Amino acid sequence: MVNKVGPEALVVVTGAGSGIGRATAASFAAGGARVVCADIDVEAAEKTAALCAEAGGTGRAEHCDVTDATALAALAERTGPVDILVNNAGVGMTGRFADMTVDDWRWIRSVNLDGVVHACAAFGPGMIARRSGQVINVSSGLGYTMRATEGAYVTTKAAVLALSRCLRADWAPHGVGVTVICPGVINTPIVGSTRHLGDRADAGTRNRIEQIFRRGHSPETVARAIVAAAEQNPAVVPVGWEARLGWHLNRITPLAVQDRLARLNLV
Repeated sequence: MVNKVGPEALVVVTGAGSGIGRATAASFAAGGARVVCADIDVEAAEKTAALCAEAGGTGRAEHCDVTDATALAALAERTGPVDILVNNAGVGMTGRFADMTVDDWRWIRSVNLDGVVHACAAFGPGMIARRSGQVINVSSGLGYTMRATEGAYVTTKAAVLALSRCLRADWAPHGVGVTVICPGVINTPIVGSTRHLGDRADAGTRNRIEQIFRRGHSPETVARAIVAAAEQNPAVVPVGWEARLGWHLNRITPLAVQDRLARLNLV
């Protein structure tokens, strides 16, 4: 497998308009990459593209709704063969199962999971044909940390983790690497757009969640891990001390203890 990282690499980043996506796009551009900044908010994507140019690479803004498989296929057609695909677009939702509607489930799944599937389906075949490339999917430390109040978010991120490991096995013989990134608490705008349901919607809970995330790691911390993953092709990369701790504890903690921890209302 040959991963083209650095000058002239062609990189696609979804959810590039802010947070981890923007920091990732700028980090690749700082190495001279050509970055396609895809986001449902095209004005935000244009700002990221400008940052890419300032960082030393090039940036191209693209309006893209990852829930639309046809739109991603069209983006892949316009872009041509890419070296690195970063599936970063995601949304948040907190609430107990009984407080969620079917539409809530469809919404979070359509972005967090289906968006990854759509992008892999659009860009993966080109990588396989060239026997070169790296796919980096952004999951979460909650992808392996069960929480009573985060059933939908945990489910989608756990699915991204599982999908990534399956794709890694599937595509390795074809020269394509797949890495899943699992960030912990990161200070990004996702908190502001998170759906708060049921007893999680009160002002006090919202305020506590926002305070926790404001004290979180910077998006640049995750971006550095993503760039390194594109170079080294690791399987799973937890980012942040809490994500690394959770990853190791999940592997050694008895299920009965995990069940009790999942019930704790920490926020």
